[in-house]
Amino acid sequence: MELQEAINQRRSVREFTDKPVERDIITKIVQLAQRAPSWVNSQPWEVYCAMGDSLQQIKDAYREQDAAGNHGQSDLPVMGREKWAAQTQANMKQWRHEIVHHFANFDEAHEAMTTASDTLYHSPVILYVTIPQASPDWSIFDAGLFAENLMLAATDYGLDTIPTYNSVRFPAILHQILKVPEDERFIVGISLGYPTTAKINTYRSKRRPVNEILHFN
Repeated sequence: MELQEAINQRRSVREFTDKPVERDIITKIVQLAQRAPSWVNSQPWEVYCAMGDSLQQIKDAYREQDAAGNHGQSDLPVMGREKWAAQTQANMKQWRHEIVHHFANFDEAHEAMTTASDTLYHSPVILYVTIPQASPDWSIFDAGLFAENLMLAATDYGLDTIPTYNSVRFPAILHQILKVPEDERFIVGISLGYPTTAKINTYRSKRRPVNEILHFN
């Protein structure tokens, strides 16, 4: 697959089948992702693959936390949408508007999105990307580059992905189940697998026109 094709085909999938992903393919995808650049070649990322029993334990533990009314707290701080810059707020509002109109009505859209989130998208695999606590903000940028490489490599192998905050809401659970050292922080979880034909997977978010974001001086 050509690079431009992979970039254009990559999408966020919110419902996966239970078809397993071979470990050999996961290894090749991560190996390709390692070609991402990093600050002074620090390569700060680690990847923890949750699948099978370990992933089911995570899903069960998250479900218990949700049932108890706990929303979790990720290692990276989040910010209320009303505090974001005006243009980013406008982008998010457009996305929400399009999602609702992609379905028959608001209730159907809300149910589909909520079910997807509550089940961690029925992911057969989640790749958790971490960086050391003792690292600068540049390492977060590096982890993002690594994650993008990973998702493009997955696309090249015929797999779909979605990077989510939802999967890293409860770091303590992840440290315990995945045996991640306490001096690492979770940046993102990337769900990986084969998509279902559900309507929620047919939506593709739009991007702003390039002439709005590209500034020549």
